[in-house]
Amino acid sequence: MTETGDKPIAWGEATEMSPVDTVMWRGDADRRLRSTICMLEIYDTTPDWDRLLAAHEWGSRMAPRFRERVIESPLHTGTPSWGVDPDFDLHYHVRRIRLGGDSSMRELLSTCEQLGMTPLDPARPPWEGYLIEGLPDGKAAYFLKAHHALTDGLGAILALAQLHSTSRDPIPGKPQPPAPEPVEPSALEVLWRQLGEETRRVPRLAGMAVEGAFALRSPRRALSKVLRYGRSVPRVAGLISPPGSPLLAERGVARRFSAFEVPFSGLKAAAEVTRASINDVYLAGLIGGFRRYHERMGTMVDAIPMAIPISVRQPDDPAGGNRIAVGRLAGPVGIDDPFERVLTMREQVRAARTEPAVDLFNTAGPLLAWLPGPVLAQFSGTTAQNDLQASNVPGIPWETFVAGARVERMFPFGPLPGCAVMATMITHNGIACLGLNSDAAAIVEPELFAECLVEGFNEVIDLARDPDDPEAAPLPRMTRVI
Repeated sequence: MTETGDKPIAWGEATEMSPVDTVMWRGDADRRLRSTICMLEIYDTTPDWDRLLAAHEWGSRMAPRFRERVIESPLHTGTPSWGVDPDFDLHYHVRRIRLGGDSSMRELLSTCEQLGMTPLDPARPPWEGYLIEGLPDGKAAYFLKAHHALTDGLGAILALAQLHSTSRDPIPGKPQPPAPEPVEPSALEVLWRQLGEETRRVPRLAGMAVEGAFALRSPRRALSKVLRYGRSVPRVAGLISPPGSPLLAERGVARRFSAFEVPFSGLKAAAEVTRASINDVYLAGLIGGFRRYHERMGTMVDAIPMAIPISVRQPDDPAGGNRIAVGRLAGPVGIDDPFERVLTMREQVRAARTEPAVDLFNTAGPLLAWLPGPVLAQFSGTTAQNDLQASNVPGIPWETFVAGARVERMFPFGPLPGCAVMATMITHNGIACLGLNSDAAAIVEPELFAECLVEGFNEVIDLARDPDDPEAAPLPRMTRVI
């Protein structure tokens, strides 16, 4: 063991919650807007229970954020602090259950839906893990739920990549950091820290004012910049969006999960043919599914409001927490040609990434964090106007293992903050694993919707088919897991 080998990984080290994380945390004041992120892993065999517990014990030492709970201020405003829970109990956080019905994937996802809809205990570290046994062929599953305030999708993958094993067998000589010492700042200490933050913010604001004064030496350029930013704010805030589809207008509190496997090679081939990114093809496939669903239901629209996360994470940013901005798009449901749909998504994504006010959410975060929870929930609820939110997170490109079991698939289910559908895709071992979290009140025909989604993706993948080579090998197809 080296001198630095017994230290925790650099993940989630900040002692205070960021303003953006605070908005997500307090948005839970409205139960329809809970920011719970979930991950379902399918294992080729049942992991050893004792090794699994030991892996969680080790992982919570390597990434102490998993032992920390949120410490609020007396006023429940401003950014909360993170503190190591003196009563951290692994027995509470890691659980073991068995499917009791037909052991199908549908039963597995139904169980995960129920677990995902149950609120996390705000007095404990905000995560829970479940080993789910009873799958066919001796397989098992692991379901992890955590609050989005812990991390964004990219940060979660960074943590999993470091905490999963590269070997089925135990690896000797792993770093063994000690359990972190309990840290329980009082509410008054949190308040004092908040006041210190605001005091330190004053020089930064003064610096911005000086910078603005120097900009007045070129008033025309300064005015142009201000006007561009001002025009960008309504777009980024979602104030200028197509109206929501009447077919997807209802909202409720029931959540439904569905999972799909998309061949990464098919997405890549379609991206090469269209000269677009894999993410553009992914978004076009989703919109193709929405188009077919609207056609089958007899309610066509030209576009639907949708949003994508845009990572603003810098190399020196901490791996935990959230460093994302919001890109607003008009999903072109009315475009029949899949090629044109891909190109339309490509141009919209490029425009969203270059919006002058793209980082508005992070810029306004310090102010929003001081609003009371019920008021803050209204800002979190601006996503309720979206019919679709879609995220594409890079996966782990090598085989991973947990307590002797190989991870076959990783299906992500992002939070559903008031929108009709949240789609999240992670690529693992050549398969793009797509997880959908849908509002049951908005998607009233889930079986039809799943069928339409498969057709929409395969329509885009077929763009890579060479019409002049009828003997070419068939392209891999998207399939529904359940």
